[in-house]
Amino acid sequence: MSTRKFRCGNLEKPVGSVFRLEREEENHLFKILRASPGERIELLDGRGTIASAEVVPGRQVKLLELRRIPPPARRVHLYIAPPRRQKMDVILREATELGVWRIVPLICDFRVSEPDAASVAGRWNEAMFEACKQSGNPFLPQTVAPMRFADALEESCGSCSMIRFGSPSDSEPAEVPEGDVGWFVGPEGGFSEGELSQLRASGALPLRIGRWVLRVETAALAGIVLLTGR
Repeated sequence: MSTRKFRCGNLEKPVGSVFRLEREEENHLFKILRASPGERIELLDGRGTIASAEVVPGRQVKLLELRRIPPPARRVHLYIAPPRRQKMDVILREATELGVWRIVPLICDFRVSEPDAASVAGRWNEAMFEACKQSGNPFLPQTVAPMRFADALEESCGSCSMIRFGSPSDSEPAEVPEGDVGWFVGPEGGFSEGELSQLRASGALPLRIGRWVLRVETAALAGIVLLTGR
């Protein structure tokens, strides 16, 4: 059985430190799981640090060991036109488990949903951190407020060494260099002709996954797998 994992926003502590977890995590550990002194747990800060800790009296934990995981050599930035909430929740959890580095919600011509900045900073992060704890991924994906398509494309051109976009008809090889890769996934109706023209003009390359037209959630996750080399 794997060691249970908990969130701890501040792991910049010396080994041997005794402290309390944040309230929600503390309640989960002691009220729901009824942890007893001597039990071992793991703590994640979402920034690449994993800590081993031991439950001690007084509803506290003692830090035993720290491990800092280096960032991956290939980092996929998912630029996605969010589907409706239930489907987006699936994408958030599973993309985190697959190791996506960053998720940027797009405001596209054919959008079906437009989350507000508060939801992205709040509910999205909560869902992704739960996936971090479940999977052991030490890096919480970064998020930003929803961006208009043209602004997101301009940003990706400045920060990513390669940009790929989902295409049901044509494709270029999926070989990807190390560094940051932008993966653009459109809404259920696909990108508009204007958006496709902008992608091609920017140097973005099409990527076809499978033989058939895919749902947003399928395309998003399959592309992450291909582009991270998993």
